[in-house]
Parts: sequence; structure tokens; C-alpha cells
Amino acid sequence: MKTKIDIDSLRTEHESDEQWEVRRSFMVEHQDSFEEEELITLAQLFTNIEFLGCRYPPQTMKRIAKLAEKVSAKYRESRKHKLKRTFVQASDAAEQKAKRSFK
Repeated sequence: MKTKIDIDSLRTEHESDEQWEVRRSFMVEHQDSFEEEELITLAQLFTNIEFLGCRYPPQTMKRIAKLAEKVSAKYRESRKHKLKRTFVQASDAAEQKAKRSFK
């Protein structure tokens, strides 16, 4: 018989509420399919990809994408109506500011 994983004890102090909820959802979905150590690793890879834009070997990316289908879809749906950050180059921002000051 497989030992029950105490998922809530796995939150790290540096995780935001949003990151933890996504990682936790992934682990809850797959807790019966993997041993604890592998589950933690897969969940961390998933959140690294989702939040940090990390890339791994193609085979790993495919495996994580398959495992994360439901969690990713739910997370992305929840993000649809939230404010999105837009980054601009400093030179573009300075140019726009300069244009405003001449008007």
C-alpha cells in the first residue's frame, strides 16, 4: 500500500499563493501515480516552466505538458481576465516621455 503524501507540508516559503496553488493542484492530481520524491520533482519542473519560462530537454517538456494538461488549462483560464504586464525597453519609455514633455 502506498503512503499518503502530506502535500500541504510541501509548500516552500518563497512561493507566492498563486504558484503554490498551481503546484499543489498538480501534486493533488498526480499523487496516486508517483512516489513522493518524483511527484515533487515533476511539480517543480511544471512550475518552473509555467512561471519562470524554464526549458528542459524535449522529452521532459512533452512529459510535463501531458501531465499538466488539466492544471494548465484551469490556471490559464483563471488568468484570462487579469491584468497583464507589458514590458518595454528603457529607450522606448524614455522616447515616449520625451515626446510628452514637448507637447
